Amino acid sequence: MGLCRFFRLQRVMELPPEKAQKLFRKAYKGVVIPRMHDDLIDIKTEQVLGSTCLWYRYKKGNDRACIYLIGGGMLKYPKPGQAKEVLQLAKETGVDFVLPYYPLVLTGNTLPDVYEMIYALYKELLKKYEPENIYILGGSSGANLALGMISYINDKGEGLPMPGKVYAGSPGSLLVSDKERRKANKLDKTDVIMSQKATLSVWEGMTGGKKVADYMESLQLGNYTGLKDVYLTFGGDEVFTAAADSIKARLEQYGVHVKMEIALGMYHCYAVMPFVKDAKPAYRKMIRYIKKR
Repeated sequence: MGLCRFFRLQRVMELPPEKAQKLFRKAYKGVVIPRMHDDLIDIKTEQVLGSTCLWYRYKKGNDRACIYLIGGGMLKYPKPGQAKEVLQLAKETGVDFVLPYYPLVLTGNTLPDVYEMIYALYKELLKKYEPENIYILGGSSGANLALGMISYINDKGEGLPMPGKVYAGSPGSLLVSDKERRKANKLDKTDVIMSQKATLSVWEGMTGGKKVADYMESLQLGNYTGLKDVYLTFGGDEVFTAAADSIKARLEQYGVHVKMEIALGMYHCYAVMPFVKDAKPAYRKMIRYIKKR
């Protein structure tokens, strides 16, 4: 898996926000979309609140769609390889996909700007798809957004119906209890990608150091009224697993059906980034979850 590479990533994510952003700004190339073609799927870009969204729509028509929210702490857009991966996901699931290149801190945005953009995108999907046929898939900070969007919809109070299901792979969340912190202290020793220090640093960068809604900070405090189904995955060695039980319990308080897997020995986002053989079964389960009606 290239553990040395991940250890370097952990050190980068632990940097003070301004230093981490400086590094990512050097590599920033804007929205870069690879050339792709498929006989069955129409691939095109559209704009939502000034942000690019890459659509993968079945040419014969489709009644289901999935929003894919990548992670990265608002520091980078989806890579060309990720855009190609989404095409493969669309083909394997039989579902239309949309990949938002949501606002970054590098372009002067903060977390509430991302929520508003994704909310606007969701409203666009509701014009064509029934809510129960709209899914949200995310990894890491993208998984935080995927679940946080439910609370955001409730917070907006416009009466929008909820998506049919959410898949959240290793959602990041700030800790809220001593029990969670004790777990996190142990997991700090095994996580090769994130850490408590990195989480706080990334969070400061995403929010610009400003207070945001509690549910944006901690999924354990979310309002999940109306949501029916969630699939959670966490790596057994990652620090975000410290909040797994609390997030699951909170969802269940609102009557959400939750399937949660914590894979022993696995790393952050293993299910959505199957770099090793042992992670591939979880990736296949993710595909089956999105595919199943």
